Amino acid sequence: MVYYVKQGKVPRYRHTYDDRKNLLREELFGEESFDGLYSLLYHRNEPTRVLDIVEETKKELDPSGEKKMIHRHLKTSLLSRKGDLVSGRRYLFYNDRIRIGLVKPAASMTRYFRHALCEQLFFLHRGRATFSSIFGSMQIETGDYLYVPKGTTWTMKGSDDLELLFMESKDRIDLPVRYRNAYGQLREGTPYYTRDIRHPLLDSKPFLPGKLEVTVDYDDTYLIEIRDKDIYDVEGWDGYLFPYAVNISDMAPIVGKLHQPPPVHETFSGKSFMVGTFLPRLFDFHPRSIPISYYHNNIDTDEFLFYSSGSFMSRKGIEEGSITLHVRGIIHGPQPGAIEGAIGAKSTDEVAVMIEAYDPLLLTGTALGIEDKTYMKSWIG
Repeated sequence: MVYYVKQGKVPRYRHTYDDRKNLLREELFGEESFDGLYSLLYHRNEPTRVLDIVEETKKELDPSGEKKMIHRHLKTSLLSRKGDLVSGRRYLFYNDRIRIGLVKPAASMTRYFRHALCEQLFFLHRGRATFSSIFGSMQIETGDYLYVPKGTTWTMKGSDDLELLFMESKDRIDLPVRYRNAYGQLREGTPYYTRDIRHPLLDSKPFLPGKLEVTVDYDDTYLIEIRDKDIYDVEGWDGYLFPYAVNISDMAPIVGKLHQPPPVHETFSGKSFMVGTFLPRLFDFHPRSIPISYYHNNIDTDEFLFYSSGSFMSRKGIEEGSITLHVRGIIHGPQPGAIEGAIGAKSTDEVAVMIEAYDPLLLTGTALGIEDKTYMKSWIG
């Protein structure tokens, strides 16, 4: 549950009409059949107007076959711009439930897009964009998380420097349960509040003539819908399921007298993962505190970290756009000299995205191609 939103023109009662001469076509957009979150959308046209379906080859994941469980460091600065926000996606890690990657588009989207199987979460590392969907449009910028429910039809037009981290999940991407009270409202003391969450504003758009295409992603293939009417024809909608964005600058990190464990940085969650955000914050205020992470062994998770900006004092050789993967079963933590250097520090300016995957993450060939092969030795000086 996020909150209830109402946009545009909707009938007084569900499943009814106000004007028989100008009927609106009601669509129930919902998850878990009819038992989960949903919104009701009211179209000018029948949303089923598909002239043809064309199958299109989708480039498969490029599994590396690498099975060695070691800590790794990738430099995404080595990735060039490629394709658009769909065709240009570089998958780096994956398992049966989630896929994680980076996209640096070189071209604008020429089709609408819809993922049939996965929720999508984007983090804007650089640039700004206009996100347009069947629910309306909103502006997104550096530091924004953008959540897109599966089944959403959307496009995005961005700046030349646009660069996004993305995750595709077969499990629902949700606000953490522990941040919500029994009624679904965000509690006091959470890193962000309802008023920090932005939703699309419905646009008043005319009919667009001619055929248009929608790319529908089925994981291992694309189906292209050929349509004869503009799919962005919604006069109004209301409900609890819709895309939304929240910016890290509006978040309030949780701090304490002693070092706070990673769960306090949680931002989103799902059955098979947790997404956390490390933000600029004051350090622990105990007079003898060690304001840096302790050594730990990921007993149940693989830990993915995307370093977006700032100084990362626990890691050497890290740059903006770096990615580290710390695997379960092998201890990790501060590198030599980091603890000594941290004592007395009052704050940090780091921005990093963490994804803890409960199932092991596998590497793609693309990931191995930008790997720093010396990373595993960085704990011995």
